[in-house]
Amino acid sequence: MKINKKNLDYFLLISPGLILFSTLIIFPICLTIFYSFFKISFLTNNYDFIGYKNFYKILYKKEFFNSIQIVLVLSIVAVTVSNILGIIFAKLFNHDHKIFLILRILIFTPFILSPIVIGYTFATILTDKGILNQFLSIFFINLEISWLGNPTYALVSVSIALCWQLIAFCTVIYLANLKNIPRELEDAVEIDGANKIQKFRYLDWPLLAPALTINTVVILISTFKLYDRVLALTGGGPGRASETIAMLIIRTAFNENRVGFASSMSLLLLIISGATTFIALVYLGKREVDN
Repeated sequence: MKINKKNLDYFLLISPGLILFSTLIIFPICLTIFYSFFKISFLTNNYDFIGYKNFYKILYKKEFFNSIQIVLVLSIVAVTVSNILGIIFAKLFNHDHKIFLILRILIFTPFILSPIVIGYTFATILTDKGILNQFLSIFFINLEISWLGNPTYALVSVSIALCWQLIAFCTVIYLANLKNIPRELEDAVEIDGANKIQKFRYLDWPLLAPALTINTVVILISTFKLYDRVLALTGGGPGRASETIAMLIIRTAFNENRVGFASSMSLLLLIISGATTFIALVYLGKREVDN
């Protein structure tokens, strides 16, 4: 290709972003692929090539499949709850009065908070003598649920903290999409005598397809890389009942000093999350086209 001033200008414009993307994304991925074929110890600085043995070992590591199962459960819960409540709040706040403007700002606040802050906040709320148990004791005598100490409730606690933050994001995206629905279409539906349920079913829901796609993809990505909230809330416990795949990878790499094995798990996580996100994009994108 002939290099002229115009092409050079384009290259200079994209070069800062390209360098940053290569440094923070491409290079770490390539390094992870390289590490996954070695037995590495950073303490002794030994690099022993072992081929596909790290991937073979994953097939017999129960903790890996347990973490994948936990992430999938959290993904299903987060996608379902966050989207449903996001749509409900968006419909409730889709008004021009000033009070609704304040409510929109307030409901978006959880999303701008640090996940580690949210984890520690909910850890305080969900203790045995925390606010939630005190509130529930009003209706149930001597009710004291161990939200963080019981393996079943620990995953519920993580889901609550995760959904609380993601609902805020979903609400804003759905609200922005509702604002873009032409007023002429809403008037036409009202003239035809449709009730609120019919209006939502035949007008709002089809036109919310792009927002559903965005929210679902963001939720899936957030859930697959979930680490800091769980670390602050349960630490992956009790036992490993709430240990996500990201926590397992970091523990394997830094606590057990098995960097090559952790890299192979990271690579599989990248493939699984990428495939899941791609399937969601294709399926939901097809729905957008159909609508």
